[in-house]
Amino acid sequence: MTNDVLVTIARNRPNMIRFRLCIIEPQTPDYSTLEPLDASFGVIVQHCKELRKLSLSGLLTDLVFEYIGVHAMKLEILSLAFAGDSDLGLHYVLSGCESLLSFEECKLLAQKLPELNVEVIDEKGHPDTRPESCPVEKLYIYRTVSGRRFDTPGFVWIIAEDASSTPYSNEYCSLSSA
Repeated sequence: MTNDVLVTIARNRPNMIRFRLCIIEPQTPDYSTLEPLDASFGVIVQHCKELRKLSLSGLLTDLVFEYIGVHAMKLEILSLAFAGDSDLGLHYVLSGCESLLSFEECKLLAQKLPELNVEVIDEKGHPDTRPESCPVEKLYIYRTVSGRRFDTPGFVWIIAEDASSTPYSNEYCSLSSA
C-alpha cells in the first residue's frame, strides 16, 4: 500500500462512512517511499467528513492520531493495531473525537504503553462473556505513580501488559458512552 493510493481513494470517495485497511505485516510503511502512512490517513479523515468507522494498520505515528482528533468529528469506532509512538496519540483521539463510542485494541494499548493503567468497568459481567460488538459500560485509562492497583471489585478488569500472567486480563474491551 502507498500513501498515493490512499490519498486517491479519499479524494474520489469523500462520502465514505467506513474505511478499513488491513495490512498483514504490522508497522508496514508505504512500500515505495518507506514513509509512515500518517499523511494519507490524514487526507482520509479530512476529505471523508461523514466517516463513522475507521480501521487502521501499517506504519503509523502519533501524527495520524492528531489528524484523527482534529478532523474525524463524526468518528464512532476506531480500530487499530501497532500504531503510534506514545500516549500523546491517545490524548489527541480522546480529546478530539467527541462522537467516539468504541476504541478497539485496548489489550494492545496496555502492552504498548505499560505505564498506563487500562481498566474495564462493567457490572453486566466479564467482557469475554459477550459478543465482541457489545461495548462495555466504562473504560478508564490513566497514569499513576503508584502502579497497577489490586483492590478492584468483581466488576473491574485490568487489562495487563502481559495478558497471560494475570487473572484480571482479557482479550477485549471497547469504550461506550454510557
